Formats: sequence, C-alpha cells, structure tokens
Amino acid sequence: MNFMRVKMTRNKILINTSILVFTLIFNFNSLFANNDEASLWVENIGKSALSILGEQNIANDKKEILLEEIFIKNLDIRRISLFVLGPYRKGLDKESSGKYFQSIEDFISEVYAKRLLSYPSGNIQIIKNEDKGKRGNIVYSSIQFNDRPKPISIDWWVIKNKSGFNKVFDMRISGIWMAQEQRSTFTSFLSKNDGDINKLIERLNVQSR
Repeated sequence: MNFMRVKMTRNKILINTSILVFTLIFNFNSLFANNDEASLWVENIGKSALSILGEQNIANDKKEILLEEIFIKNLDIRRISLFVLGPYRKGLDKESSGKYFQSIEDFISEVYAKRLLSYPSGNIQIIKNEDKGKRGNIVYSSIQFNDRPKPISIDWWVIKNKSGFNKVFDMRISGIWMAQEQRSTFTSFLSKNDGDINKLIERLNVQSR
C-alpha cells in the first residue's frame, strides 16, 4: 500500500510539473509572439510612410493627405483625445464629444503628418520591443533618412483597442512624446479659458484649416 501511495504521489508530482512547464513555455512563447507582432506592425507602418515620402511624382500636399490617412487608421484617436484633456476630460459632455473627437482626429493626424513630411524617405530599423504589460508595448525604432548623416529615433507606444487590434497611443520623436506634448499645450489653453472645451474645439478647427 505504501509503495502504491508513493508511486501515485510521484506520478501526481510529475503531472503537475509537466503542466507547470508547459504553461511557462506557452506563456513565454506567447509573450515573444505578441512582441514580434507589435514590432512587425510598427515596421509595416514605417515602411508605408517612408514609401510615400519617397514618391517623387506626388506633390507634398497629396503626400500629407496620404500620411494623414495612415495615422487616422493606426492611431487610437479616442484614447489620445481623452488623454490630452488631462483633468478637463470631466468637462466633456455628450453634446460636444462628437465634435471634439473629430477635431482631434483632424488636428492630430495633420500634426503627425506635417512633422513627418519634413523628412525625406529612408529605412526603418526596429531596435527593441519593451513589454509594458497592460500598458502595451514600446517599440523602439531608428530611421535612417536619405541625405541625412544621423538616424532619427522614433519610439512607438503600441496598445490594443477593445477589438484586440494594435493602435498607436503615442510617438516619441527625437525624445519628445507627441501626445504628452499636446496634453501640456491643451491643458494650458483650457486653464486660461475656464476649462471651456468648446473654445478648444474652435481653436483646433482654426489650426486644422
């Protein structure tokens, strides 16, 4: 009886150990699969944007429109919109939210596109991918632009939306997080205008024209 109990205990330990090892391997592989997915996704966005910049037969205003389309498709506009309001997001009501989100989409995509349009075409290289857990991933990239001796560092804060698709929450270009920079600008404006989001919408619409 003792022998049988010892044997059963050993088998149970082996089974539990096998399950633990399998779980660790599965989670380990899933982690790297997710990291690879985010890196490839960022690389494809970068290549698409750089391809547009390299088109010599397209005017700059058309390039800007194409770049804006890329950003609108891949940015998490709603999350960025709420983030840049800071503490003033509490003042966003249902009546003005639709106009605000549209104004932010037009403004942010234009800002990102114009910032990128100032560079020539080039090649993107993924440096590393930092897993931030529930906060997403930071994908570090380096872009070597043509006719420029030094590469530019562009880091991408990638998150999953509610549907499970990758979206860019923020971009750090040469050390500056763009959404965080806009948050500072917007909250400063709102602090001087009694937190009136409608005034911010008017200001955004003027700057986007």
